[in-house]
Amino acid sequence: MTGKVAKKAVRKVVKDRYSWERRWTAPEMGGKEGIEELASDYMGHLSRCRTEREAVAYWKEALLGAGFIDGDCTQVSRLSPGDGIFFTNRGKAISAFIAGSEGPDAGVNIIVTHLDSPRLDLKPLPIDGDKDTGLSFLKTHYYGGIKKYQWVNIPLSLHGRVVRSDGSFADIRLGDGPDEPVFVIPDLAPHLSRKVQDGRRLMEGIKGEELLALSGMGRADMEKDEGRPSVVRQVLEHLNKEYGMVEEDLVSSELCLVPSWPPRDVGLDRGLIGAYGQDNRISSYCAMRALMDMKRHQIGPKRWGGVICFDKEETGSEGNTSARSMSLELTFYRLLELAGQRGRRRDLSGSLRSSFALSADVKSGVNPVFKGVQDPTNSARLGAGLTITKYTGRGGKSGANDASAEMVSGIRRLFNKEGIIWQMQETGKVDMGGGGTVAKFLGERNMDVLDVGIPLLSMHSPLEVSAKVDLSMAVKGFKAFLEKYQVDPISRGGAP
Repeated sequence: MTGKVAKKAVRKVVKDRYSWERRWTAPEMGGKEGIEELASDYMGHLSRCRTEREAVAYWKEALLGAGFIDGDCTQVSRLSPGDGIFFTNRGKAISAFIAGSEGPDAGVNIIVTHLDSPRLDLKPLPIDGDKDTGLSFLKTHYYGGIKKYQWVNIPLSLHGRVVRSDGSFADIRLGDGPDEPVFVIPDLAPHLSRKVQDGRRLMEGIKGEELLALSGMGRADMEKDEGRPSVVRQVLEHLNKEYGMVEEDLVSSELCLVPSWPPRDVGLDRGLIGAYGQDNRISSYCAMRALMDMKRHQIGPKRWGGVICFDKEETGSEGNTSARSMSLELTFYRLLELAGQRGRRRDLSGSLRSSFALSADVKSGVNPVFKGVQDPTNSARLGAGLTITKYTGRGGKSGANDASAEMVSGIRRLFNKEGIIWQMQETGKVDMGGGGTVAKFLGERNMDVLDVGIPLLSMHSPLEVSAKVDLSMAVKGFKAFLEKYQVDPISRGGAP
C-alpha cells in the first residue's frame, strides 16, 4: 500500500470511529404500511381536534377505550403495577399514567407537552358591521405567535364554547364540513394596495385590528338600533335561532377561528403531512399513543410512566391549566396516594426530584429556501428522527431550560440502545431568534428535563408540514423512554 493510499484509509477509519453523522429515518424504518396506518390515524386526530377542549375530549374517549380509569369520576384507592389512570383539568388539560412496580416516590418518567395551538380568538363582543357595504364581521385577537398576513384569504372554521346566562352551554363547531359555511378575512387587492399597504413591514402587512372575518351580508343601510348596521341584528338572530344565545352570552364564551381545511398528504411520494395544529398536537399524539400501546400490550414498567398535556403554552404558560399552575403538584399528590403512600410535602418534593421528564415540543426544521438562519450542523431536518435540544431560549439562552450533560447522556444512550434515530437541534443561529418550551417550569420543580421533538416546516402557520417517518420514530422513542429509562449514577451525576 502506498503512503497516499494508507493516509486515505486512516482518515476513513477515524471518520467512522470518531465523528457523528446524521442518520435518516426512512431507510431504517421499513414497514411502510405501518407508517401509513399511523399517519392516517394521526391525521384523523388532527381533523377532530382543532382546540384544546376538543383534544381533551378525544383523549378521554381514547384512554377509556384503552383500559384507563377516569380518576375524576371513579373512586380508586390503590393501583397495581400496569394499571392506568387519567385526570383532566377544567376540560383543557389532561394527564395519564401507568403504575410501575416501584412507587412514585422513586420518581416518574413523564412526557410533558401541550394541546393549544396558535389561532384567532374572538373578542368578548366580536360582532360588528359596516353600514356602507352591509357586511358583518367578527373581531379577533390572535392567540400565540403568528405571522398575521398568513391568516387572510383562507377558509376559517369557528370552534369553541358559549356559556349562556342560565349556565347551560353550547359547543360550536362550524365550517369543517364540505357543505358548511366558512369565514374569511379579506385582504386588499394588489391593484389598490400600493400606497396603503405595500410599503408596510412584513409583520404589519396585516395589522391585528385588521383581522376581521366576514360573517354575513345584509343591506347597506343604518338603523337606529344604537347606530349599528341592520346586518348585526341578522347575525344575532341567527345565533339565537341556532344556539339559543344572545349577544351578552358572547362575553362568557371561548370561540376561535382556525383553518377549516383537513390534513393532507404532501408531495408526490406522500411522505409529508400538511395540517393546521401540528404544533403541538403531533407531540401529544405520539406521547399518548406510546402510553396506550404500553397499556394494550400489558407492559408494566418498573417506574411509573405518564403523559401530561398542558394548555396555554403558546401564550407563556400562564393560568390554571398551564405548566406553571399547581396542577402538577396536585397530580403527583394523587399518584402518591394511589400507591398507598403519604402525601406529605417532603414526599412530593422527593418524587419530583426523582422524576425524569421529556419536554416534547416541535422544532424548526431546515427550510431549503432560508437555510441561512440556522447553523447546519446544529439544525433539524425532516426525516432524520427525533430531535434532542439541550437548551432553548434566545440571546444568551435567556428563558432557557439547559439540560445537564448527564441527562442528555442518559437519553442518548437509551435511544442508541433501542435503535431510535435522533438528531441534535437548536432553534437557529446565535442572535438570530429562538423560543422556549414548558421544560423550564418542570426544571423549577427540581426535575431533570430534556427537550425533544419532531421537526416541522412552516411552524405556527395555518399549514405546518411534518414527515410521516418522524411521527413513527417519535412513538417508538417515547415508548422506550416511558418503559425503560432508569435512574443511574451517570444520569444523576451525583447531584444533590
